[in-house]
Formats: sequence, structure tokens, C-alpha cells
Amino acid sequence: MVKADHIMPEGDEGARTHCLRCGTCCMKGGPTLHAEDAALFTKGALARSRVYTLRKGEVVRNVDDTLMVLDQEIIKIKGHGEAWTCIFYDDDQKACKIYEHRPVECRALKCWDLREFEEVMARPDLQRRDLIEPDDGILKFIEAHEQRCPYIALESAEKGLRGPDSDKAVEKILDLLQYDHYIRTFLTEKLNIDPNVMDFFFGRPLAATIRMFGLCVRQEGDNFLLTPIDARYDP
Repeated sequence: MVKADHIMPEGDEGARTHCLRCGTCCMKGGPTLHAEDAALFTKGALARSRVYTLRKGEVVRNVDDTLMVLDQEIIKIKGHGEAWTCIFYDDDQKACKIYEHRPVECRALKCWDLREFEEVMARPDLQRRDLIEPDDGILKFIEAHEQRCPYIALESAEKGLRGPDSDKAVEKILDLLQYDHYIRTFLTEKLNIDPNVMDFFFGRPLAATIRMFGLCVRQEGDNFLLTPIDARYDP
């Protein structure tokens, strides 16, 4: 989600009516996609390899810079590597590479007047099923993953670490991590599916997002080791 700290600098409010091409909004992360953005995939302006899914129950940063738990999935454009900057932002040119076909949130965002942007944010979000044919076999894998690896299960297991059955909680967390890892590896290696679309199909790996529960994962081969972290989660 786009953060709210890209509004006009103090002292300039009400004085500007056009974009300065500073790139701040693009560097704060790619936009959340809405139902009407499905047409961009049909046109070829966007591809599933260029987006990722944030799943129900995942912690994200809200527009007011606070953290919130998603009550439904959303789809966003990826960033450059580990950076926030939208993958379509050209820093040298201070321009969008798909400007003529940019998503609806980008079209609505005017940092000097957020009214249209706020209206767009209230529209229905794009869902994975909107971009997958009903008879595509991948839907069965997505459904199985949602049943086996919901964030509510990970949250429950993390709470169990502080209870009398902490060993079972550890086993549950490791089971979730291993299944999440397995299904991505299986589809990539056995079915030759592009690994770049895995974050769209299944969201970000649990080995990365588990940090929201104060845990860190170290992977050794196909095995995972859990360690606590002290740093504040920053999605």
C-alpha cells in the first residue's frame, strides 16, 4: 500500500496543482491493484510475474503509516529486488515505464489532493481468481496452500510457543514452513512453472513473512531452524 508521507511538504499545501515528478510515490512501493486493473494483464502491460499477493491475515503498512492485518488478499506490483521502489519506476528518467497503462491507483494519486485516490482505494481489490482461468489446475494448488498455510494457523502456533506444548507449536510452524517451501519447489522443478509467479500464486514465502510474529528462519537444505528476532517488523 502507498504510504501517506508523500503528501506535499510543509508550507506548500494548497499551492500546487501538478506533479513535480519527484518519484516519491513510486519509491514508496507499487500500487495495490483493483478489479479494473485486470484489463492491464489482458493488454500485456502487466504480467503475473510482475506482481505478488498479500494474503488474508498478513500484516501490512497502511496509508497512514500504521500496521494493519489484511481481512482479504490484495495484489501489488513488485519492487526492485529488496527495495520498495516500484519495478516500473525509471529512476534515471524520473518516469513510469508503463505510464500510459498505469494502474488505477497511480492514475488517481495526486499528492497535493488525495480525494480521488481515497475514492479509488474503496473500490473492489483485484483477486488471484480474477487472473486465473476457472479450469486452470493451479487453483487446486492455491486452495490446498490456503488450507494448509493460513496465517491464522501460523499465528496460533506462534502463541503456542509460550505455552506448555511449545514443542508441538514448533513442529506446527516447521510443518507450515516446509509445506510452503515444498509446493513452490514442486511446481517450479516438476511442472516447470516460472518461479517468478510463485509470489503471485502463493504470496510471499512464509520463511520471510514469519518475521511479523517475531521469528526468524534459517534454512539448511530443506530444513528450517527458528530463532527469535528483536527488530520491529517492517513489511
